[in-house]
Formats: sequence, C-alpha cells, structure tokens
Amino acid sequence: KLSSMGMKILILGITGRTGRLVAEEAIKRGHKVVGIARDASKVSFKEAEIVIGTPYDLETVRKAITGCNAVISTLNIFPQSQGLFGKIKSPLDSMSVSIKNTVSLMEANGIKRIVLMTAMGVGDSAGELPAFFSFLIRISNIRFAYADHDRQEKILESSGVDWTIVRPVGLNDKNDNLSILVDSDRSVKLKSMISRNAVAHFILDCLDKGTYIKQKSGISKSFSKNFL
Repeated sequence: KLSSMGMKILILGITGRTGRLVAEEAIKRGHKVVGIARDASKVSFKEAEIVIGTPYDLETVRKAITGCNAVISTLNIFPQSQGLFGKIKSPLDSMSVSIKNTVSLMEANGIKRIVLMTAMGVGDSAGELPAFFSFLIRISNIRFAYADHDRQEKILESSGVDWTIVRPVGLNDKNDNLSILVDSDRSVKLKSMISRNAVAHFILDCLDKGTYIKQKSGISKSFSKNFL
C-alpha cells in the first residue's frame, strides 16, 4: 500500500473535465502532480508539472513518469462538446496505446499502482446499460471510445501492475453529492448519473487507501441529500 501523503502522480487526461478535477483534488491532498498536455496553457493550476506532448508517444510518457509513484488515467477520445456524431480528431486507439506505453514503463520502473477511468457498459458491464443507451452507443461515435476503453481494460488485466478500473455512469458537472454507490460484483443497482467531482474523489480514495485493487467497479451517485 502506498503512503497516502506525498505521492507523485502522473495524471493522463489532465486537461479534460474530469482529469482537471482529479489533479486539483490530488494537489489539495498534498500530492505532487505531473501531467501531459499539448498546450501547457490549458492547465489552469500552477502546481502541476506539465510535460509537453501526448501519452500516445512513448518518449513523452517516459519523461513524465520519471519519479512517479502512481498513475491515474481519465483519457477519452470522444469529443462530448460536439454531440454524438462529432468527428473524433485523435487516433481511435489513442487511449489503449497511451495505456500500453504507460504500463510498459511502469513495469520497467517498478511503479505498481494505476487507476483507470473507463465507462459503465465497457467490457463485461455491457449488459448493465439501459437498452436505449446501448442503442445510442452502437449508432453513434461513442462506439469508438467504448471499443478503445475495452482495449485499455484488457491491457491492464494482462499486466503485472496493481490496477483499479473505475466505470462511472453518465457524468455531470454538479458538485453537491460526494456519496457514491459502488458495484464491483454486479450486485448493486446503480443510478444513471454521477458528478465528475465525485468520480475524482473516488479515484483518489482508491489510490490513497489502496482499495479495489484488480477490481472493475461501476460507480454512480448515491441518494440525494434530501433523502439522507
């Protein structure tokens, strides 16, 4: 188990909406944060160390991962801002290649711990999605993201690192509820949404507490404050 204080964490996807929240929460908890970005000006907090480039490039990851104790990835290829049929600008295997690069360097450098965010409905959780959403995935460009999420999960499962896969349901930007339902064995009925803020806290709790190792956990919000 890693010490919960003073880790140096490589965050892949640090400029994304969830990755930014993960980085901000990690800094609040006293961790050092390293990120990879094509444009450093897209990272608004000064405390993070930014390596210019993309995790699709092995040498960029090699530079960024030096001295790190753990990795978090919130990478996604799907441009949510452009709608379900928006053109995907990054390579369709960008997440899985990035994770392959990262895992190979983790194993070479003795770094054991990684928490990966994919999505509910990936891999063996495909049957958990409502029929309408499964249909949406099949007909829209979300299917490319799900296919690559599936590839990156398989890379982790066949690796020698201590991985945790986090599969959130639909994401929103509300910040009022950090209580979470966790389904690691298909026994919990999840709700349809969770805030990115709650996901960020859960990911860091997995890292700080050494929980859910080698587990694929679906997560959603718990009951609203009104019912507590």
